[in-house]
Amino acid sequence: MKLKKLAAASVGAGIVLAGTVVGVATPAMAATNCSTWISSNQGTGYAKCTGGVTRFDTHRVKVVCIDSRGTKATRYGAWVDTRKGETSKAVCSTDPGNTGVAVYRVSVETDTP
Repeated sequence: MKLKKLAAASVGAGIVLAGTVVGVATPAMAATNCSTWISSNQGTGYAKCTGGVTRFDTHRVKVVCIDSRGTKATRYGAWVDTRKGETSKAVCSTDPGNTGVAVYRVSVETDTP
């Protein structure tokens, strides 16, 4: 009888401790909010993230460029500070109308240690 009570108490304590760990980790992961967009001339991609919990939280834009023949190339922006809400940008072309090179897809990469 005493063994059953001890086992039940141990399991209950384990569940409480596991819930505490998850409760601490979840707000940190949900703290970052990111958005991406393309310039009006379709030549540059941007990514901006806000939030972050440490001074090491960074992000950068990843842009896939496409030319008039359908050839794709990937460009990356600089890593920037997420807590400061900085914007990362990557340029496919400064004059997409004449070069035929434009942004095909934009995404954001985050790095949170």
